[in-house]
Parts: sequence; C-alpha cells; structure tokens
Amino acid sequence: MTDAMQGEAGVDRRYWWLLGAIVALGLALRIAGAQGALWLDEAWSAKQAHDAGTPLGVFLNINHDNNHHLNSLWLLLVGFDAPPLLARALSIATGTAAILVAAAIGARRSLTLGLVTALLFAVSPALVTFGSEARGYAPMSLALLTAILLVDRWLAGEAERSPALALAICFFLGAFSQLILFFGFCAVAGWVFFALWKRSGFREALTGSIRLFLPSTIALALVVTIILGAAAARTGFTFGRYDPYNPLELLHGVSEMVQYTVGLPAMSIWGIAAMLVLLVLAPSAGVWRIAFHRLAILAFPLMLALLRSGNVAHPRYYLLIGIALLVLLAEFVWLGMKAGGWKCWLAGATLAGITLASLALDVDLAVNRRGDVGAAIRAMQARAPQGTRLLLDRETGIATLEAAAASAHYPLTVQLEDCTAARFFLADRFRGEQPPARIELCGARYTPIAEARARGMSGTHWTLYERQP
Repeated sequence: MTDAMQGEAGVDRRYWWLLGAIVALGLALRIAGAQGALWLDEAWSAKQAHDAGTPLGVFLNINHDNNHHLNSLWLLLVGFDAPPLLARALSIATGTAAILVAAAIGARRSLTLGLVTALLFAVSPALVTFGSEARGYAPMSLALLTAILLVDRWLAGEAERSPALALAICFFLGAFSQLILFFGFCAVAGWVFFALWKRSGFREALTGSIRLFLPSTIALALVVTIILGAAAARTGFTFGRYDPYNPLELLHGVSEMVQYTVGLPAMSIWGIAAMLVLLVLAPSAGVWRIAFHRLAILAFPLMLALLRSGNVAHPRYYLLIGIALLVLLAEFVWLGMKAGGWKCWLAGATLAGITLASLALDVDLAVNRRGDVGAAIRAMQARAPQGTRLLLDRETGIATLEAAAASAHYPLTVQLEDCTAARFFLADRFRGEQPPARIELCGARYTPIAEARARGMSGTHWTLYERQP
C-alpha cells in the first residue's frame, strides 16, 4: 500500500469515527427528548389508532388530519398502553437515520461538508423535537432527504440507472408519513426541471422531468385517492382545527421554524431576513442546488400566501424550509472554512454558535418534557393509589390523560361532566391561555396541587386541582 493510499484510508477512518460520534449524539438527544408522557397531538394519534383497531382501519376509519398513517400503524402495533419511548421509537429511528442521509448529501462535495451537515441535522432543535415524538414528521424527513440524495446523484450523472422507482417509493412512504411531503415533492421536481432547463433547454427539461417523476406522481395520486376515497366513503375528511389565512400568522410560523431549526434564543423576523440574505448570496458563494433552495425556502411560503391557505401559523408545516436551510447553512459554513482567513474564523464561530444554542434548546426539551402530563398522573397516584376520577373542562385533554394513565397502568376515569364524583380536576391550556387560580364546582372548591408549562415546539400547559373537604 502506498503512502497516498494509507493516508486516504486514515482520512476515511477518521471520517467514519467522527460521523459515528455525531450520529450517537443525535440519537442520545432524541432519546432524551422522548421522555415524558405523550402530548396532545401524539395522544390523539395513539387513541385514533387504538380505536381504528386494525391496520386497514387506520387507512379507512380515521379520516382526520391528525392521522399520519405510518406512525398510526406503529402506534397500533405497540398498543395504547405502550411506554412513551416505545411509542416514539419509529420517529427516533428514522430521525437518527436522517442524520446519515444528510451526511451523505454533504459528503458528495466534501467529507468535511458531510460532517458539518450531519452535525447540524443531529442537534437542530426542530429535528430533535420531531425525531422524539410519535408523529410522522421524522419519517417524512427521512423520505425527503433520501429523495434529495437520489436526485443529486442522478443530476451529476452518477446513478447507474434511473432512480424513478426509488423516488416513487420515497414519496409514497413519505406522504403516508406526513402529507406536507407534497411540498417537498414540488421543490425537488422543480429543482430537476430548472437544472435540466439550464443544461439542455426547455424541451429536454420537460421530458426528462416527466420521465423521472411520473412514477412519483402516480404514487402521490394513489395516496390522495386512498385518503380522500376513504373519507368520502365514511363521514368526510376532518381537520382538528382550521384557521383562515392570515399573513402575520404565516410570518409567525416561518419565524418559529427558523428559530428552532438553528437554535435561536427567541423568535424574530430577523431570522427570516438572514435566511433570505443567504439565499441571495448562495450563487456567488458557490453553493449547489440553488433551484431547490429557492423553491423550498422562498417559493413555498409565497405560494401559500398567493393561495391564501389556512392553518399557516403552525411552524411544523414549514419543515421543508428547515431542512433546506440546514443544507444551505452547512454548505456556507464549509465554504467559509475552505476559504481560510477571517472567513474560516467566521464559519467556525457560526457553526459553534449554532451547535451550542441548539444544544441548549435540546437540553430544555429533555428537562421540560413538553410539559409532561405524566406528572399529573403521578400526583393522583400518590393521593389515590387505587385509581380515581378526573374531571376536565374541555374535550381536548381526554386522549392525553387516557394515554398517560394507560402507559402508567393507572386506573383513571376521565369525564367531562358529573363533578360530584370527581376528586380531581385538570385544566389544559394552549399558549397564551392561563388556568384559573381556583375552581368551584358542585358546592366544592378545587385548589391546584401540580402544574407544568410546556416550552418549545410541542406540548400544552396544564394545572391539576384537587377537591378540598
């Protein structure tokens, strides 16, 4: 073996050791973030899967936007009383695997870029959150990143055969994980079209894009047909909540996604401004995949604004922006390191700052546990170990308390009426809402005995009250 070959092998070994350490860090952060009882959306997903009864029922009987089908199948498999860590295992596994795929995307240009990309995906508070809760966002992210990698290799002429079928599988499984993958499909397909147009002209771009994405289009049409067909055969498709379009809410949603993507300490419009500056500088800086970044980061929210779509305040709907932003940031950091001088120092400081800020939010997620409602179960267990009745003031919290009690194997009856038989009362509140200081029902007074306030992208506030003699 020559000295050059030995040196290359040594570099490869160091790369894999460092990548393994980054993946282990990402896995540890996701396991730490997966502690505590299921929060509102997770609990309703688990209850819906349990009520569906069979795998076929998951596809035919739920018909609700809270049904992320592959995640619901997993929740059905593990059971309604599964420990929270097991219920979240699918997201933990796919969220961790996404770090490896992100590294492969970066490593196509440089092994160092692969490590930088992997680190950003490993510690990003948004991806740690989604990768540690029983929802479909982590499997969807893995499917989208795999599609990006396949397309990147194909555009570079490195694919031995057309990845059309593999892409169709990615988009099919990804859409059944979370329907926002449709936005990702548009960004990836548009990226290919514009890349081919620049290379070979409009006609070749059109025919090449159709050949590559026709199977994916059929797969996504099949997903839509299954979902809408099942809804039409039953009671129609239901949204948990629908808010009309509001431009300020769209800005709020995008800002919060940017905040938790890179670990900003507070939500600010300046995060969006900085992201747009990077997008403008990207071509002159030598960044790859310009069309994809423009479509994912800029065209996507502009399309929502033009269509005046509803429910634009939810930050998790902009996960496509977060993924594209991390890939873009990683490349900027690597280019700065490669340039040397003050640019190298700035790039290193940026990477260190994002990593430390992200880790701070990741630790806060692990400590706060999304406002762990399991603490309410433990408080009731301490006072009524044989089981009890709990009164709620609104329906939203039913699944949360039932799921927490089931995983703790605690006999709990949750009810919305008949305060005469309820020893405990729980008020669950969303952001901006405050629970009452005390409650009087049926001639009795309830006073607080436990509470939690959720921080981060997930969770709800709650206060537990006990009837006083």
